[in-house]
Amino acid sequence: MKAVVIGGTKSGVGKTTVALCIASALKKRGFKVQPFKVGPDFIDPTHYSFCDYAVNLDVFMMGEKGVLRSFAKWMTNKDFGIIEGVMGLFDGYRFTDHSSTAHIAKLLGAPVILVMDIRGMSLSALAVFEGYKNFDRDLNVVGVIFNGCSKILYHKLRRLFEERGYDVFGYIPKSEELRIESRHLGLILGNEAKKDWRIFAEFGERYLDIDKILDMANVSGQMENYCEDEAGRGGKNRKITLGIPFDSAFAFYYRDNLEVLKEFANLIFFSPLKGEWIECDAYYLGGGYPELYPELKDFGKFMRKEAEDCKLIYAECGGMMFLSRGIEVEGKRLKMAGVLDIDIVFTKRLQALGYVKGDVIRDNPFIIGSFKGHEFHYSYALPDEDVRFAFKTDGKGIKDGLDGALVYNTLAGYTHIHFFSTSLKRFFNDRR
Repeated sequence: MKAVVIGGTKSGVGKTTVALCIASALKKRGFKVQPFKVGPDFIDPTHYSFCDYAVNLDVFMMGEKGVLRSFAKWMTNKDFGIIEGVMGLFDGYRFTDHSSTAHIAKLLGAPVILVMDIRGMSLSALAVFEGYKNFDRDLNVVGVIFNGCSKILYHKLRRLFEERGYDVFGYIPKSEELRIESRHLGLILGNEAKKDWRIFAEFGERYLDIDKILDMANVSGQMENYCEDEAGRGGKNRKITLGIPFDSAFAFYYRDNLEVLKEFANLIFFSPLKGEWIECDAYYLGGGYPELYPELKDFGKFMRKEAEDCKLIYAECGGMMFLSRGIEVEGKRLKMAGVLDIDIVFTKRLQALGYVKGDVIRDNPFIIGSFKGHEFHYSYALPDEDVRFAFKTDGKGIKDGLDGALVYNTLAGYTHIHFFSTSLKRFFNDRR
């Protein structure tokens, strides 16, 4: 099995750019590439849609067995796995390396290429690399790629690194052709960037040693025990139709979550921004940017009627905000669906970021027991006093760690829950 981890010294060094260049170059050569993203990020995975949307690998939310199971499943019938890291190589849960890029690399037995932004450095670049390479001897850091440097600096550093016996796999020069714009949650979505993957492929072939990367990208982890038999799942017994809005307004879904849902339901994707909405038995509203699209007004009316008819609705973060009474952005109020007795206020300051552990404290149609997930938002909620909550978390939630607002058969909260960490059986089985 061929795969490589693209790690970085920190956030913002160009891991996404480098990984996209490698994936694009391999696609151009005819390889079936499966991208992965370490951590809970929803945005970076959308930039790989030219080959396949990236799958999140997150030890905190999925557990080690869950990561191995997911990796084995998605690598079936694929030629190469490209695993984009998160933050710095060793940055994990609460100042440990748990759930870090390094943790994933060791778990999979995958080699790591370190991406470095070496502007403003000369010999110090070598010292930084050796620090990362030697920090954990169980981790296989095989070499380096320099990002955003000049050709002259690259050749000087390459000679310096190779004299010490380290592999250099190339560099990516600074270029407007590769730049992806950002907004408050990070990069803009892949479909918004509208970048031609062939440009990334050209940079990959011109500036990276793709043959050398292919030669060393051997995964030593034992995946055979985690390949699942998909036969007999769902199929003819599916009775639930689950509507999932999917466009720039609602774009944040873990691929493995959708796979879990496929075991029990027929998934129907539609785009509210294109005027599409379909009457289904249940709905899953993921996160996104509903505050950017006042044209969702009619879809809001539709979802309010579906909620009042006691249809099953599960919503996370942006989906929860869409179901609120309204969103205030820079002093302007946007009317939302009005399903929840909650108002949302956007700020310029980050309100919550981090992993979440939670427990069910009130019976609901969806989640059983405990769960794990993630919060990331610049808004805060103002719920009415009589709002009922289904969850108690160690995060911020909607109010003082309380999350999962309940009304009708609707459950909506800030937490993005990974379904590997909990049970959804009641959601479907009671209605078969």
